Amino acid sequence: MKSGYMAVILLSGLLGIQDTALAASGGMDAVSNLPAALKSCYSGHGPCIINLSGRTVHLTHGVVINPLRVTLQDGLIDASALPAGEAALTVSTDSETVSDYGSFLHYIKGIRLIGNENADGIVFNSVHNDNILAAAMTLENMSISGFRRGITFANHCYGFGLSHIQIFNNKTGIYTAPAVQDAGERITFVDVGVFNNQLGIDDEGGFEMDWVGGHWDYNGRTAILSALVEFDGHIEIGPSTQPVIELRALPNMVASQLYMTPGSFVMVNGYNGKPTSDAWISSNSPYNVVQFPFNTWGVTGRDGVMKGPGKVQAPVSGPFTPH
Repeated sequence: MKSGYMAVILLSGLLGIQDTALAASGGMDAVSNLPAALKSCYSGHGPCIINLSGRTVHLTHGVVINPLRVTLQDGLIDASALPAGEAALTVSTDSETVSDYGSFLHYIKGIRLIGNENADGIVFNSVHNDNILAAAMTLENMSISGFRRGITFANHCYGFGLSHIQIFNNKTGIYTAPAVQDAGERITFVDVGVFNNQLGIDDEGGFEMDWVGGHWDYNGRTAILSALVEFDGHIEIGPSTQPVIELRALPNMVASQLYMTPGSFVMVNGYNGKPTSDAWISSNSPYNVVQFPFNTWGVTGRDGVMKGPGKVQAPVSGPFTPH
């Protein structure tokens, strides 16, 4: 046995962590049977690292990832055979009995997740009533494609981050479930791309979102937003006669407001010195607000920026001058 290999096992033992790439209980191979490997993790006394080591897992049914117990990393998960209505990965703390904020210690990282148009990719959802046991888990360096909904945020889902993720070729890229419990408080997206989906973002639950360096590109429809959204990045769209972003006001909630940083921009494909899209944002409430970006290409025209009773305000850095 090489000394480096021994050191990893020794360190894992000292930390109480099972690493299925090295010494999973009973020699369980996570690639050949991910559900069984997860069951082995959950039956142990410590957290578990499932490292797919660049290999491919084929799922025929969805699995539950407990964010207090398991880290999943480095491989391809093929969920194209998943039955309609199932989710490939459900992030949930439903099995826990002791309150714990530690769900942010574990993560899903380095995973390419592919599916079919009748199934879902990743669903964050717990149905218990303990608001400390959050359905929250960091995602990093991932791609999610081919699903009915790439990522779904539901109950007990709040206050965590996603970074360096590509969400594309789904019916809906990001979906938030309506009428959820204890959910929707700031979720942060860092360098996350939502592109080439039929609908980029469908916020039915009123989730507050912070986007840093994001890009929403060439979705059939860009976004339906129902809460406070701060966006730094760029949006690329094709010419459209209908608004591609809708700002809503849900009952008993703060109306949707989209604040775009002065460094952000919007570009309409085919722009050649003349605006090609009018009123690319719609509003259904006078309390909707859009802070228009500093730079725009081809998105102003006869009807201005927003259609409806909402308010348009210029960037904080100076007057709005469209290109």
